[in-house]
Amino acid sequence: MPEIEPFLADDGVTRVSPPSPRTALFWDGTHWHVPRVDDHGRVQVRGEDQLFSLKGLLVSRRAAVISGAGGFVDSATCPANEIWIVTTISVSDDTSPTTEHYADNRHPWATARINTDTQAFAAGQRSEWSGHTYLGHNGTIRANFVGGLAGDTCTVDLTGFIMTEE
Repeated sequence: MPEIEPFLADDGVTRVSPPSPRTALFWDGTHWHVPRVDDHGRVQVRGEDQLFSLKGLLVSRRAAVISGAGGFVDSATCPANEIWIVTTISVSDDTSPTTEHYADNRHPWATARINTDTQAFAAGQRSEWSGHTYLGHNGTIRANFVGGLAGDTCTVDLTGFIMTEE
């Protein structure tokens, strides 16, 4: 690790050594810096010194009636200025048995298959996926229900994290 060089602290004073042994420092490749903190002593995580921008937890449930055999249900839509990090997707046809559930990550410019689960699902039996996939503005998870019937109520649950765009 490099030697500590003089650095300009947030209070405008140039220091040669860290302000205290318990103060966190980060190296930008050239100089050591003291992270900015708010009035409560929490590290500032937004703005030009952004480390990350956790807004909250993502817990979303959407139930809808499919319009045709082998229909689909879209999750809630990711709003502008947010990024959703989806870590679990759980889907079910709550009315009829199905033979396959598959989920697509859909964006206005592209679609990517996330998961395909083929087996005999009883009505209400869930298919689950865990991992990391990301949704941006207007992105959704589309759950497809092979073997589902028109008029079936199907559910898509998402969990994960909501991040803000800076």
